[in-house]
Amino acid sequence: MYRFAALLLSLLPLPSLASGDLIPYQVLERSELGSIKLSLTVEVPLVDGRLPNEQEIGAISEHLVDEEPIHQRSFVVFYLPGMTPGAGAFATAHHNPDMEVQILDYMLMQYPQYVGLLD
Repeated sequence: MYRFAALLLSLLPLPSLASGDLIPYQVLERSELGSIKLSLTVEVPLVDGRLPNEQEIGAISEHLVDEEPIHQRSFVVFYLPGMTPGAGAFATAHHNPDMEVQILDYMLMQYPQYVGLLD
């Protein structure tokens, strides 16, 4: 019974508070394939009216992956509020095993509220 309740609770997206220098974030989805692969979908807000930068995205990704059991590969996909998960992310961070962060700002062209923030 307790295992079932713990499993159900682990499936719920819970807001995460900023820790240290991290910007706020919310884990929307988590999936794993044993110790082979971890996948996280995360929403991050604008930071003082600007888009989150590579360092901020990387810090969240490192923090989240460090909290997890060891996986051979970890993939973290980042969305901004109002973006549709699965329809192109704002940023990705792949740990394979070293972390590589990519900001995909061209994906924001379909979201008028963010176009003015692009350089």
